[in-house]
Amino acid sequence: MLRVHRIPFSTNVERVALAAGAKGIEVVWVDHDPADRAQLRDLSGQGLVPVAEIDGEVIFDSMRIVERLEALEPEPALYPADPAERARLDVFVEWFNLVWKGPPNELDEALAEGEPDPATAEDLIARTRAWTPIFESMLTGRPFLTGDAFGAADVCAFPFLKYAVARTLDEDDESFHRVLETCLKPADAYPLLRDWVGRVDALPRA
Repeated sequence: MLRVHRIPFSTNVERVALAAGAKGIEVVWVDHDPADRAQLRDLSGQGLVPVAEIDGEVIFDSMRIVERLEALEPEPALYPADPAERARLDVFVEWFNLVWKGPPNELDEALAEGEPDPATAEDLIARTRAWTPIFESMLTGRPFLTGDAFGAADVCAFPFLKYAVARTLDEDDESFHRVLETCLKPADAYPLLRDWVGRVDALPRA
């Protein structure tokens, strides 16, 4: 049985929901109050979601969980079998997590502390927007980020890049999601990205 612990509207949890949905893996979701993460810490030694329990194994970090789902149910494959293609995918995932997410995370932290320096805020927004053409270029001549089939790169990026097009729901009070909206919009100049968001958003989720 696959149990995954989550909090509402988590971008990282959506990665797991997309991957499991693509593979037809049933998930037992365990909801937690974002303000009380004691059970998460007791289970995994840290307070972030998602946390997965798979055959007695506890795994945290969303893309590590996605890799574990790939091993659990290899088809349809989210990761390429070719070593060179897999290496390029791993570089993309690491870049997205450690580089691309940096400026919006920094802006969210600055806003949480009060009114950030306007020049600093504009710089962080500009740095994020400067990377948006990369995704548009990746989608040239292909429906998904790394080819003709939905894969791990789409799983990794979609829950964040969707804010270039989608609007946060009224009940979603996550400040980070509004930061993403600010950093990514307007997306009018990126029709391939807009269409990709709609394409991935229509896929099933666990």
